[in-house]
Amino acid sequence: SSRKEITEHWDWLESKLLQTISIFDNDEDVTTFVKGKISGIIAEENRLKQGEEQEEDCGKFREAELKMRRLFGMPEEEKLVNYYSCSFWKGRVPRQGWLYLSVNHLCFYSFLLGKEGTAGQSQ
Repeated sequence: SSRKEITEHWDWLESKLLQTISIFDNDEDVTTFVKGKISGIIAEENRLKQGEEQEEDCGKFREAELKMRRLFGMPEEEKLVNYYSCSFWKGRVPRQGWLYLSVNHLCFYSFLLGKEGTAGQSQ
């Protein structure tokens, strides 16, 4: 953190906590209370950051599911379980692409030097 951020946080602590901590009988209770407040603030920040990452992951998953349906003509009912970046060896050249695992199908899609390839396998 920058000095400015630290000062802002310290000012917040003073304005929000000084009246509250004046009711405690000893320094140990004050320390425990302040540490608990700081831990709570840190936990909330971490929760918010994780929430943003999860939203981004959900968006990517939805995009992959839509792409799988479009590429392989899957119906709306076919649900994507997971997808992976991987390679498929065909001849002497590996084909980099995506492996889509749905409830009933295992599909692979690659695009290499202008050559598009799809392969699917039903359960």
